[in-house]
Amino acid sequence: MEKEINKADFLNAMHESIRQRISEASLILDGIQESIDAETQSTAGDKHDTSRELMQQERNKAAQNLQNHISMDSLVLKLKTIIVSCEVRFGSLVLTNVGWFFIGLPLGRIQFEDKDILCVSGNAPAAKLLESERVGASIKMNGMNIKILSVK
Repeated sequence: MEKEINKADFLNAMHESIRQRISEASLILDGIQESIDAETQSTAGDKHDTSRELMQQERNKAAQNLQNHISMDSLVLKLKTIIVSCEVRFGSLVLTNVGWFFIGLPLGRIQFEDKDILCVSGNAPAAKLLESERVGASIKMNGMNIKILSVK
């Protein structure tokens, strides 16, 4: 049987990881803004306008990325307050015969305590299939029979 994961420790690690991503995204955004400001002070003309527009597009992408990370950060804080249920639902950490799933954040496959955990949004197909199921239940996903061993 696979060793259990402490959900509070997992959520704290996710929160720290997202805070680090916010910090990195802020630095990138600041760097792009500095480049735009420096470009403004240089020459004028068509090349200048094109270059400035491209940098502005990069700034918008970086700002959107930062906003996404900030949204995920508030979602992690919300997930920390969700009470454990015996059914799979938003915020559940689920052990199956094929591995761990976390329903709540679309972070993909992450490593925690030497385990792969597939983090999916509550709207992901895997989450919808697991939703409302209990320990012992089996579902079919991608042609595989998946049995729920633990819900936290």
